[in-house]
Amino acid sequence: MQTSQGEVDAEQWLAEVYGAVKWLESHAGRVLLYRRDLYEFSVWLFALLSLGRDIVLPSNDKPATLAELNESYDVLPPSSLPGFDESPETLALNGTLNSQLTFFTSGSSGKPKPVIKTVRQLFNEVETLEATFGELIAGSRIVSTVTHQHIYGLLFTVLWPLASGRVVNTQLVEYPEQLAEVLADNDQRHVLVGSPAHLQRLDNLDELSAHKEKLTAVFSSGGPLPNQVPVDFKKHDLTVPIEVYGSTETGGIGWRQRDDKGDTFRPLLGVKVRVTEAGVLAVKSPHLRFPEDEFISEDRVKLEPNGHFQLLGRKDTVVKVAEKRVSLNEVEVFAVQHDWVSQVKACLLEGKRHEIGLVIVLSDAGKEALDSEGRFSVRQALRHHLQQRFEKVVVPKRFRYVAAFPINETGKVTQAALQNLFTDTGSDTGRND
Repeated sequence: MQTSQGEVDAEQWLAEVYGAVKWLESHAGRVLLYRRDLYEFSVWLFALLSLGRDIVLPSNDKPATLAELNESYDVLPPSSLPGFDESPETLALNGTLNSQLTFFTSGSSGKPKPVIKTVRQLFNEVETLEATFGELIAGSRIVSTVTHQHIYGLLFTVLWPLASGRVVNTQLVEYPEQLAEVLADNDQRHVLVGSPAHLQRLDNLDELSAHKEKLTAVFSSGGPLPNQVPVDFKKHDLTVPIEVYGSTETGGIGWRQRDDKGDTFRPLLGVKVRVTEAGVLAVKSPHLRFPEDEFISEDRVKLEPNGHFQLLGRKDTVVKVAEKRVSLNEVEVFAVQHDWVSQVKACLLEGKRHEIGLVIVLSDAGKEALDSEGRFSVRQALRHHLQQRFEKVVVPKRFRYVAAFPINETGKVTQAALQNLFTDTGSDTGRND
């Protein structure tokens, strides 16, 4: 691993793991593991795995988060590595493939939902990743913008690199200029493990393009990648991001690279997909707890003759406004057809009367209109567009214009986060006063 203090070799890492093992042997129960530092996280993780212990992985260490998980764990490791009096000549990392890791996803409501995965599932997915992408990223180091507390980050920045003997830069890339510095530092080739939110905000593609030969691959997961990102990468002659589609429950399902190969996803090795009568994706996969059981997702898809599939959005979220049923997905699909709208999310706002709120990322044309014509004119134009499809009584009356959608630690946009944007005072309510 490449830490801020330099490279750490296997011998030192194993010795640190040994010290953590000795500490854990005198502390029984389920262990809550949260470490911002990837190196320290990996030490505790493999110490726990070697003992066959159950591990609880929160998305963050905020007091409210830990309070919600209070009943889910028994042991909290010390804030620093315990060290060791004497390093063993050899340390075998044993453990069992049936050890459990509990992740927490926010779902649409924002409340943490536990998802249990076994070590066997995770290493099955590591094998799939290596079989699919190993040759592509051979000889490259891993640099990341995503947290290892989430299953995507855990797989791509901890388990897969360690299993395949690749060097990982343990310092998260939080700003575009940091990535440029990493690429410019030496002749080493790198793989960027990113999220849609971070990739969308890379505003220095010209600078990165000067080191394009050092960027072997870019991965994106955790949510939909905006359409403009692959276009911008290709325009700057950078490798187009590889989008990995899946969930905490299912693990990886499929992948695509939107260069000249179309926009459909191809299933990962060993993953079988079909479309149900309801039009949603059904999956059988070695990444599931019970591989022979079928997981029914909430994503609508179209299956192509070649076995690839196209994502059509989430299963309809139907809400009632003025006693009329309306699909939030349908509102989003129609709203984004306006030239001024780049991206949009709809949410239900509950009060004396229910109404729909729209959170909008404006296109360049939309930004110009907002600056030149003002909020009222933009709001009226968008409402007029929506009235071409929806009854006036259900057309959204409240709008928020944002540079990017609010996301949680796992890169998800929740209804709760969208609704919170409308509780702020002093910003445009979008009401037709």
